[in-house]
Amino acid sequence: MYYELRSYDINPDRIDEYLVWASTKAVPFFKSRGMRVIGFWRAVDTAEAESPPSGPASTTNVHWMIAWESEAEMRSKWAEVRASNEMTEIMKERIDPETGGQKWHRVVRSALLAPTEASPLQ
Repeated sequence: MYYELRSYDINPDRIDEYLVWASTKAVPFFKSRGMRVIGFWRAVDTAEAESPPSGPASTTNVHWMIAWESEAEMRSKWAEVRASNEMTEIMKERIDPETGGQKWHRVVRSALLAPTEASPLQ
């Protein structure tokens, strides 16, 4: 099993709007196409935490994790999903009609992770 960690720098002023879109549009669509979204997290600002204080959340403030059987499955499924008309329509909502730029996303990163022997997730 492989795990794709997708990390996003979302505009903090619009993060709530992004989270609604992701929860009601993107994640349900990905699941309907057989993608195993196993986690969806928002970074927590720990600047005021009692112990241990580690500072404010970084600009990378949203993380998703998708489980894959193989790298080949990941590449095939993403190609299939990105080619669909439904994905095109869902992704149009990310565009700000006033500026033509991204509403929410500043930076998107993706890493494919393989578990080590010490990992509870295999």
